Amino acid sequence: MSEDLHNYMRRLQVGMLLEYGSSFGIEVSPHITLKQAFEVREVEPFERYFDRLVAEIEPFEITVRGVGVFDDGVIFMDVAKNGVLDSLRRRIVRDLATEFGVRPNDLEDDRYHFHATLAKGLPPAYLERARRALEGTLVEFRFPCDTLGLLSHTGTAWITYKRSVLASAKPHLA
Repeated sequence: MSEDLHNYMRRLQVGMLLEYGSSFGIEVSPHITLKQAFEVREVEPFERYFDRLVAEIEPFEITVRGVGVFDDGVIFMDVAKNGVLDSLRRRIVRDLATEFGVRPNDLEDDRYHFHATLAKGLPPAYLERARRALEGTLVEFRFPCDTLGLLSHTGTAWITYKRSVLASAKPHLA
């Protein structure tokens, strides 16, 4: 994620935190989810998979436009449709099912909507106020996706467990 988008999202999140109080979503670093959460006993096999994956992926461009709301209380930055991003997501879902027996989440089908969460779990009245306040927000961020992250849940919060630069984006030493 670009620094400009990260900083923009954090400003919006802090504003919502001050306006509406605590919100899930602000404690994790802004990101675009490729695979919904699932439980594991040991992270190491998934870390090895992650390392193999980033070694094979070429950087690609992502566009984020505007703000949206899901009915379940999520406010998000909207990620433009992107065939490369969707192919990567489908590959990860398929690989995890094949290699580790991780079942896809119900929403990990053709309905999947790429987004970067700003806030979730807002009560309906706050969600509606936030939706009205952000309605018509016109922004566009374009940036190269050259880094992937592996997130982990600590039992109380999500953390970025590991970040890796995509293989061809790494500097080559002469």
